[in-house]
Amino acid sequence: MEESGRKDTHLETTTLAQPSAAANLGGASLKRIGARRRKHSHSRTDPRRVALQLSASTKPSNKLWQLFLFARNFIKHPNMVGWMLPSSPFVVDQVLRQVDWQRAEVVVEYGPGLGTFTGPILERMRPDATLVALETNAEFVQFLRRSFHDRRLRLVNQSASEIDQVLQELGLIHADYVISGIPFKTLPHALRATIVRKTHSVLRPRGSFLVYQLSSVVLPYLEKVFGDVSRETELLNFVPARLFYCAR
Repeated sequence: MEESGRKDTHLETTTLAQPSAAANLGGASLKRIGARRRKHSHSRTDPRRVALQLSASTKPSNKLWQLFLFARNFIKHPNMVGWMLPSSPFVVDQVLRQVDWQRAEVVVEYGPGLGTFTGPILERMRPDATLVALETNAEFVQFLRRSFHDRRLRLVNQSASEIDQVLQELGLIHADYVISGIPFKTLPHALRATIVRKTHSVLRPRGSFLVYQLSSVVLPYLEKVFGDVSRETELLNFVPARLFYCAR
């Protein structure tokens, strides 16, 4: 590149020394050719542009990483995770449609996992509302802390069976909604009963417990404590999701 630049300078100097029309025309052409060569060569070798292109082409999708992390934890802790894939957007929308967001001051989420529901909940919540998310998987907790920086989110590394104590420690008396995706099918009988009973106790009057599952194991526990339970099935999921809605 430097050698080419010296040749162009020599030719231009020679042209100026011979003031003929043909020489002037030739000098102008050489200038344009040299400029095009320098511009083209710079665009080919710009290291910043190359680095950006490589970064864009090799950076893994955040969504793919979430799927991998979810599946890996299902293999490690099948009873804790329940299924190897997160819920579909159709399940999320159907469950969250049950929430009166203007009335929801305190929302509780059991088993947020990688935030499949957490993100949409925060998007819909009032600016002055609070989301309390209880997650027992330490790797999921770390992921959530890195992913969500929202002052309304209170992420707690504790079991849903401790919801009454958690709310008390946070200075919250009641919850308007509790949304749960924890796999009741894999939980011991006593733990299922405790979670449902404590959930009922922390809900304010007319508060709702919204549950999405892949089985109906939780239904008798809900009916025993809440009485009436509305049911739906969302087919647009990898496995059809069973949805249960009950109010205090």
